[in-house]
Amino acid sequence: MLRSYFEPDKQEREDGRKQPTAVHRAIARLVAAGHVRIVLTTNFDRLMETALREAGVEPVVVANADGAAGLAPLHTLKCLVVHVHGDYLNPTSMLNTPEELDRYAPEVDELLDRIFAEYGLVISGWSATWDPALRNAFSRSTTRFFASYWTDPKELSVTARELLTHRGATYVRADADTFFSQAADAAAAITDAVRQHPASIDVSVAVAKRALSGTRVAISLHDTLRREISRVASLPLRTSGPWQVTDTAAEHGRRLETLEAEAELLLALVATTAYWGRTETDRWWLRDIEQLGTHHDKYGDPSLLRLAQAPATMVIYAAGIAALAAERWGTLVRILHEPVVYGPRGERPYAAAGLLSPEWTLGLPQASERLHRQLNDVFTQHLALSETTYLEAWERFEYLRLLVQCDAELGFSEPHIRLPGYLDDAAPVTWLDKQVALYGDNLPLIREGLLDGDSRRLQQAMDSTSSTFNAMAARQRLG
Repeated sequence: MLRSYFEPDKQEREDGRKQPTAVHRAIARLVAAGHVRIVLTTNFDRLMETALREAGVEPVVVANADGAAGLAPLHTLKCLVVHVHGDYLNPTSMLNTPEELDRYAPEVDELLDRIFAEYGLVISGWSATWDPALRNAFSRSTTRFFASYWTDPKELSVTARELLTHRGATYVRADADTFFSQAADAAAAITDAVRQHPASIDVSVAVAKRALSGTRVAISLHDTLRREISRVASLPLRTSGPWQVTDTAAEHGRRLETLEAEAELLLALVATTAYWGRTETDRWWLRDIEQLGTHHDKYGDPSLLRLAQAPATMVIYAAGIAALAAERWGTLVRILHEPVVYGPRGERPYAAAGLLSPEWTLGLPQASERLHRQLNDVFTQHLALSETTYLEAWERFEYLRLLVQCDAELGFSEPHIRLPGYLDDAAPVTWLDKQVALYGDNLPLIREGLLDGDSRRLQQAMDSTSSTFNAMAARQRLG
């Protein structure tokens, strides 16, 4: 009977009832980070334990005198949860009446004395009115090795105020959700500030995801992105050449491999931000595509000069595929249109996404296929997309980018898109055809401004691009 009261059924789980709250999860974060090791609760439920397990922490649980008596030394425990009034899994341990709450078993009193003497306290959600035994344990403690805090959104009762003074604690007027969530965020920020720059891309992406999941501006992610953009933009092989060498092919290969390696962290962070971010965070990297794609007006080998623009192409694809996969249509359209660069003759600006195709900047046969392989880990490992989902998003972005290139009369670059059957269109062509048929002029991409929101231009670009692609596919089938 008690289980049905405390544990959610299928419908309650779907409705989010009888689940850990924000405060449970914030405390779990503090425990997982090593800042909190003991949780005392007067509740009978096991929501705290659920939140801890979700955070990857398996707690030691004490809910009766026997558990308290057999407990290992406190300093050896990563996490201890003490149900001072028992819990529903041990019905005989539950204390609820005034007589039951008047005194604890000696073993529980001894455990509380040790905790109150050896640890600082953060008290929240306790009125101190109905728990004589807990008040007495609190009053017995005279040790003050660590600071204590008492948080409550309302003024403390007279009894609670007396205990606050006895403990020398600090009163914080805040509800539990706010206090512990802010404490967990602040602790994480301090940890990030003193930690060296992450050595692995995995850690950097995890930090970025955590920053983007908060409600406040992710300052640390902004700063990391700015540093990476500046670092990649100022690489000597981008800024100072040399642009004329004896063995151009060998030097081109070496530089491309160097650029791919140097851009790994930047591409992972941009993709993560484009996928999980918002309009505010898009500004942190979007316009920098122009800086990365600036053409060097110098004398030298064209392939080496164009290669210096390759980081812009890499960022365009990483951001565009991520935004498309997340269905962030406004961001996707901005990626395709807003950053502009000048052509090699400087005659007029073009959308960077249209001009800086992989074929143009990487200067290799099957350049798009190489970039697809380069970004594979970004999406399948760091963003956890399946191989199929990544390929689908890649092909759709590749096709949309070709439409922008075609509309700007910049020719046709060989894409990395699976060949269709003899009587079929390529998968991304079929996808966009269905979207147009379904939404018409209300197509989200048109509504957000793709090709200036002109559905006629979009159809013309689709017809021209599909015709060229089908002709290319026919040639490839014939060998």
